[in-house]
Amino acid sequence: MSLPIALYIPNLLGYARIVSAFVGLHFAETHPRLAVGTWIFSASLDLLDGALARALNQTSSLGILLDIVADNILRTTIWIAAAHTDGLRLQACLVISLEWITMLSTQLHATQSGSHWKSSQEKDPWIVRAVFANNFRGPLGIWTIYGLFSCGLFLYLVPHREHFEMIPFFDALKYLAYSGRMISAYVEIWLTLGYLRLVIDRDTKKSEKDS
Repeated sequence: MSLPIALYIPNLLGYARIVSAFVGLHFAETHPRLAVGTWIFSASLDLLDGALARALNQTSSLGILLDIVADNILRTTIWIAAAHTDGLRLQACLVISLEWITMLSTQLHATQSGSHWKSSQEKDPWIVRAVFANNFRGPLGIWTIYGLFSCGLFLYLVPHREHFEMIPFFDALKYLAYSGRMISAYVEIWLTLGYLRLVIDRDTKKSEKDS
């Protein structure tokens, strides 16, 4: 008897990723090392679920959704922890909002346009095409993904740096993360505006047809 889709092993890892993200947030104020270790554990599971899904033939739409949601929840919890640093509340709110708006826009765009949101188009700016090239495996794509996932983490680490003195090249890695996150923000805004253009275009055509 086959497993229910909700109990596929990759999906169980997705649930674990979400739970561990919140566990990390719970320890963020009192046990920084434990919090960071838990977040890293959550991120590391992301490297396994896709491979297991293909190896076990347990791919599913639920798994795809869980993967996206778990990524966003992980980054959200880290940014919330970073927001406790004076002066970062506004930045954290803006980033969290942008990430969830981008997720909504890209998924709706893919559903309504019939093309995957990662599909680079000739009309896209060169930087967007370079980020998406080879499924984010190009230099700019790797830099962007690194910044997307580690910028909030470094902003959290800075006030707790005494706990993380063992990290080599801390400042270089920090600024690399910050700059990568700026590139990611540009791409996110471009994707969101792309969906907004699609919505406006459809509304305009409907209005013209009705009139």
